[in-house]
Amino acid sequence: MAAYGPGLIALLVFLGLFPPTAPFSERFLTPLVALGGGVFLWLDGRKAWGLGLLFLGLGDLAWTLEDLKRLPRGLLLEFPYLAGYAALTWAHLKVPGERPRLSLLLMPLVLLGLASALKPELGIDRVYSVWDALLLLLLLPRLEPLFRERLLGERVLWGVGFLLFLVADMAYAFLEAGPGYPTGHPVHLLWSLGYVLLTWGVAEEGRRGNTFWGQALALGGLFLMPALLLHDPTPWEVRVMALYGGLVAGLGLLYANHLEWRRTEEKNLRWTRFLEELARLSPSVTQTLSPEAVLMGALEATRHLLPQAVGLEVRGRRGLVGERTPHSLAIPLNGDTAYLYLQGPLEEPVPPSFLSLLGERIRQVLRQVEWGTLALTDPLTGLLNRRGLEAELPKLLALARRYQAPLSVVMLDIDRFKRVNDTYGHPVGDEVLKLLGRILQASVRREDLAVRYGGEEFLLILYGADRLAAKEVVERIRYRFRHQRVDPIPYPLTLSAGIAGGEVPEGEAQLEDWILKADYALLRAKETGRDRVTLA
Repeated sequence: MAAYGPGLIALLVFLGLFPPTAPFSERFLTPLVALGGGVFLWLDGRKAWGLGLLFLGLGDLAWTLEDLKRLPRGLLLEFPYLAGYAALTWAHLKVPGERPRLSLLLMPLVLLGLASALKPELGIDRVYSVWDALLLLLLLPRLEPLFRERLLGERVLWGVGFLLFLVADMAYAFLEAGPGYPTGHPVHLLWSLGYVLLTWGVAEEGRRGNTFWGQALALGGLFLMPALLLHDPTPWEVRVMALYGGLVAGLGLLYANHLEWRRTEEKNLRWTRFLEELARLSPSVTQTLSPEAVLMGALEATRHLLPQAVGLEVRGRRGLVGERTPHSLAIPLNGDTAYLYLQGPLEEPVPPSFLSLLGERIRQVLRQVEWGTLALTDPLTGLLNRRGLEAELPKLLALARRYQAPLSVVMLDIDRFKRVNDTYGHPVGDEVLKLLGRILQASVRREDLAVRYGGEEFLLILYGADRLAAKEVVERIRYRFRHQRVDPIPYPLTLSAGIAGGEVPEGEAQLEDWILKADYALLRAKETGRDRVTLA
């Protein structure tokens, strides 16, 4: 229906400049518009709204036929109006609303509608005046969402259309009870315009199409309302209703658009921050080269757009950062299963481009981390190599000096490893090295360093451990290594170790000296019979 927006606005301007004084709009335009809108909404699946407009159109048509002496006068002709009001009330109650705040500015119109019911001249029309006021009261919480979260364009259309219909109906009550209702009064143009906007808005509800022309038409209708109702002789209540309703509702719509513009600006700023954080996410920034640091950085970047994000997980390989909740969004990650966990369900869906962009950046940076890790780790055992030791040692040294924590250096060597290779072959020897690598990884903490120093020789640097604590760790490693078996080796595997340090290091030179001392202590353990731990 948005394609008809320019034409309707042009018609609205024409009617505002040249409002018809003939009874054409009263007798034919209003019932035809109501019937057409009712049929359209019925076929569109909006049964309650369609029934309401159909019955109102039938009531207007019966009124026209009665005026043309084609139908007898009587209360039976009021039935379509009562049925139409009941259907519109039912349809109205099915629309969710919020606690009214800004929309309470329309409350004086409710009071004026109730005041019209006090006119003794109205007769049965008093029922419609009270019903109009109650429907306007029901409309207030349905208009309040216009000022919250996002501008509901379709809500603007049917909200303004319903408002025009109610104001026209209440104005007619004052006109009929006042100086007399003049045939062909422009109030019927408000009814017709209200039916058009109501039909348009209800038809667009939930589709989120382009509502520019609809909002322009709604705003034009609000400012046209005073122009149509300020005709002489017109009761002062109608003038107040037209001026106040048109001004307050029009300014409210402009304010809602202003809030939407501000929310759009804030959303663009959040997108900019999100993209900047993703661009900074790289191994050169995450000095630890850990996947967990990458996921934590991605989670912090995501919170610029989704503050309710509390966890991020790449299942199967990377683990979880943050917390896991029942509410999650799946992130495309080329083979891996990734989830973004939220505090609660989202009120509106996120753009698919957001999840695709997040997943692609995580995949790129994790791949860079893997490449960096391969360069710094031993491919056979998964422990750090010499280059990895050079990269991680300054950080561990700075941590120990900052917290005045001791470091202990351990050199380990597999006993008679050459005999294993010579007797059972290098593949079996590789299995022995892998076994020891797994035991070392399971025996050290995150702050410790485990390094394959060369061949069958391994280096441990234990954070926060003196030499006796380091010896306890090595004894547990020896015990586990001795009690593991690698086929087809029939005898227990043993290792020897030397320990040095156990104090707060002064610098890298002292750590290098401790490595040499631990190596000398390992040599003494070999010379004194192997399968033992020696302190430097």
